[in-house]
Amino acid sequence: MSKIVWQLPVKQSNFTDHDWIHPKAKYHAFKNNASICGKYLQDTDYFETSIDETELMSEKIQYACNKCLKMLQKRD
Repeated sequence: MSKIVWQLPVKQSNFTDHDWIHPKAKYHAFKNNASICGKYLQDTDYFETSIDETELMSEKIQYACNKCLKMLQKRD
């Protein structure tokens, strides 16, 4: 079973070769390099934008994707 990793989605610029994170991005739950909500694909081993789940939940959940949270709650 794959581990769920909470990460910020990383975008690639159309004009430069730089990767960046939108300033208002929320953390998404990734499993097998795909977000649970289905919105993002990224190599979770390559990017270091992770946050510990306990730290994320202690921050009043405003930093997490609502759809990812709801889908994970349904599975539990």
